[in-house]
Amino acid sequence: MTALGVTVAVLLVTGSVSAFVVYQKLNGNITQENVDNLIGGDRPTKVKVPDAPQEPLNILLLGSDERSGKAAENSNVAGRRSDTTILLHLAADRQSAVMVSIPRDTMVPIPSCKRNDGTVVPAQTLAMFNSAFSEAGAACTIKTVEHLTDIRIDHHVVVDFGGFKDMVNALGGVKVCVPEDVNDPQSHLVLTKGIHNVQGKQALAYVRTRHALGNGGDIDRISRQQAFLGSMVTKIKSKGLLLRPDRLLSFLGAATNSITTDPGLGSLNALRKLAQDVKGIDTKNVTFLTAPNEPFPADPNRVQLKPKAAEVWNSLRLDQALPGKEPKPTATATPSGPPLVTPPENIRVEVLNGSGVTGAAKNLADKLRAAGFVVVKVGDADRSDYPTTQVQHDPAYDESGRTLGASITGSTVTDDISLGSTLRVIVGADSPDVVAVQVTGSTGTPSPTETLDVRSADQNICS
Repeated sequence: MTALGVTVAVLLVTGSVSAFVVYQKLNGNITQENVDNLIGGDRPTKVKVPDAPQEPLNILLLGSDERSGKAAENSNVAGRRSDTTILLHLAADRQSAVMVSIPRDTMVPIPSCKRNDGTVVPAQTLAMFNSAFSEAGAACTIKTVEHLTDIRIDHHVVVDFGGFKDMVNALGGVKVCVPEDVNDPQSHLVLTKGIHNVQGKQALAYVRTRHALGNGGDIDRISRQQAFLGSMVTKIKSKGLLLRPDRLLSFLGAATNSITTDPGLGSLNALRKLAQDVKGIDTKNVTFLTAPNEPFPADPNRVQLKPKAAEVWNSLRLDQALPGKEPKPTATATPSGPPLVTPPENIRVEVLNGSGVTGAAKNLADKLRAAGFVVVKVGDADRSDYPTTQVQHDPAYDESGRTLGASITGSTVTDDISLGSTLRVIVGADSPDVVAVQVTGSTGTPSPTETLDVRSADQNICS
């Protein structure tokens, strides 16, 4: 939670810091941590968004109980815990952002991870998600998230809780809404029912307490944190902070002192450039949600991800609208000849890689699934030197072939009597893309059977 607050804050206000001395001081506060060699080379391929002005960015935000990098004496992470992990997705058009909280109690497979000292933590079939951080730091958490979601993480930010109170105080407090009177002897949180402006230890207790509010679980706490973040984003974007140099510098000092990040974001200038990209995002287009989950059968105190989570990861990977949300505008194919009549959801497809480019078939298969096609197989073709992409179909499925061919840009459609009801796509070296098609009677991508529980940054803090 703190990581997100710090990151959003720095992105929103760094563009206003120009004095050289101040810049140098703040820039020197940031700790860099290069974890690429620890993650290794087995990483997801980033999906390119056609005709986008920039690439989408996926930033993993982690809250830590202890400062890493230059503030840590040892090379491992013993004693450090990740309180909160959020996957921040910035859309390619920089007009929206999605922030997905991954509950720390989620039971997930964790791959083998290398520590800073060269020792290796063995892979685990199932373990608590936050154990990846406590065992092998940010690199292991990134590796776990990438294996779990198939999303390439571009940057990461780790923030310790030490600077949290100072940041909230620099803002003059953050508004929260309490549904009932609270007097928690464990966290020392004492609040009456209603809206409060919390600061310092009170703010930290509010976002971290598990037992005083809700049902005592991590999921309720995440919802409360998301409401707090929405309120924090609104407060930061208000003109009040930018018109108070004392508060601004105090806030940035606390924020940059708390950050450990990869070299790509490890300077105030890098954060400033990113700030220019995202400063126009309206708070109503900042969406918070928790990865869809359900109780873990073997332990009711743990959770596991629902199949719906895979739809969320796919949407972020392809930079598309979340399941059930209004889709982003896409190019539409206008095939010659009679109107298309067979909808994508009625077409089974196998996608084979004949391009010689690793991951090309999987990337195209993801896009076809997002367009509504039923992908039943992804594999390799008989050879890897196809110059163009081929769409093959049984003559009895000519209409299905026309729809699929119209959807894949630049593809060549041919008959193959051996195929039966499943069509085949052989991905060539021409880097094909998938566009929407207009089909009489098509419902497009199947409607989701479960709605996502989301909130926006501008949502009422009491809702």
